[in-house]
Amino acid sequence: MSEWHDQAERRRWRAEYVDHFLRKYGLAQGSLSNSTLKCLDDWARQVQLVEAQPSANWGKVVLDLCRAVESELVAGLGSVTGFEDLAAPTALGQKANYLRSVTKDPSMKQRLQARGFRPGAVFALPNKLSDLAALRRITDAAHGGTEIGEATQEDAQSAKHLAGSILRDLIPTQATGKP
Repeated sequence: MSEWHDQAERRRWRAEYVDHFLRKYGLAQGSLSNSTLKCLDDWARQVQLVEAQPSANWGKVVLDLCRAVESELVAGLGSVTGFEDLAAPTALGQKANYLRSVTKDPSMKQRLQARGFRPGAVFALPNKLSDLAALRRITDAAHGGTEIGEATQEDAQSAKHLAGSILRDLIPTQATGKP
C-alpha cells in the first residue's frame, strides 16, 4: 500500500510540475499533443530523479525537453502545408535550418494564419531551435545518441526556458487566446 501511495504522490508531483511549467508560458495541457505531454511527463520524472540525487547528471532532463519540442513541431507546425519536412525524423538543428529556408511570402503567412499560427513567432523559431540544439550538443544529448554527457542544472534551466518559449510559439493562437 505504501509503494502505491508513493507512486501516486510522484505522479501528482509530476502533474503539478508540468502544469506549473505550462502556466508559466501561457499554455494549457489541451493545447499540446498527447506525445508532447508524454515527453513533458518524462521530463518531470527525470527532474524528480535528479533532484533526489544531487550528484546526478541533468543531461536526460535536457534531452526530454528537446523531445517535447520535437514532438510538438511534428504534431503542430509539421502538419501545415509547406512545413511537412518538420515531421521528418531529423535533429533540431536540421529543423531550424529547414525553417530558415522556408519562403516567407504572403501565401505562406496566410497558410500559417489560417491555421492559427503567428507568422512572426514561427519565423523566429530557427534561432531558438538552434540555441536548444546547441545546448543539446554541448551536453551530448544528441539526437538518437545512446549516451548522455554531463549537463548541469543551469543547462537544464536554459533548456526549460527555451523549450517553454518554443512551445508557446508553436501553439496556435486559438489554443493560447493570444493575438
